[in-house]
Amino acid sequence: MSNTSRNQACILVLAIALSGCALPAHTPAGAQADSSCGTELSPTDNTRLAGIEQLLREGKPYAALAQLDALAAQGKRPPQLDLARADALRRIDRLEQAESLYRGSLNGCLQGRAWHGLGLLQAQRGQQANSIASLEQARNLQPTDARVRNDLGYALLLAQRFDDARFEFLTVLELVPGDARAARNLVVLTLREGRTDKARELAASLGLDAATMERLMQSSAALPTVTPPAPSSSAAPGGPPAATATQP
Repeated sequence: MSNTSRNQACILVLAIALSGCALPAHTPAGAQADSSCGTELSPTDNTRLAGIEQLLREGKPYAALAQLDALAAQGKRPPQLDLARADALRRIDRLEQAESLYRGSLNGCLQGRAWHGLGLLQAQRGQQANSIASLEQARNLQPTDARVRNDLGYALLLAQRFDDARFEFLTVLELVPGDARAARNLVVLTLREGRTDKARELAASLGLDAATMERLMQSSAALPTVTPPAPSSSAAPGGPPAATATQP
């Protein structure tokens, strides 16, 4: 893996880790695709699964794995638990084990969530093109999932596909008005385009204070500079010219 790829992977993972708490509660990707995904868990076990997902959001993957082991000891292994285990393993860098679980779920009722996790895993490995492709699969399966679209937008931002990234962030802000992560990412994107004055104006309109703006400027400056790829023929239209920038 090149140094640039490693830097991009680390920045993407860090960005996701730092801003995940800003997201609203959501249904795991793909869950709505097949209601049978929930039939193997009792109400009590569903409550335990919610607790496991909360541990992951709090950055406690080892505790989450311990809880998953307790459920597995009872002979339970529905798809939700496999994907929660994959998410926990990815967070502790056991990438091969996590990838096996994600790939085993790509054709199941939670395939959107599996593609999302796989895309984040590929980002950790610095596999930028594969990561974007997987996150696009997740987006297509879960078009209203704010986490998926934010993560895809940020990956596109790192690839300097600014119009495509802007489209994802603006979509999130219309789906979930006030989404703090999408707002920060949009400002960073604008900064990366070299439009500092516009970024400040945008930050003010989105309710971001001066301290946050300063952090975003530092984050933008820390992003690696890469040669912009050729425009995609299937690129989605960007947002208004006034909107720009991204953030980790």
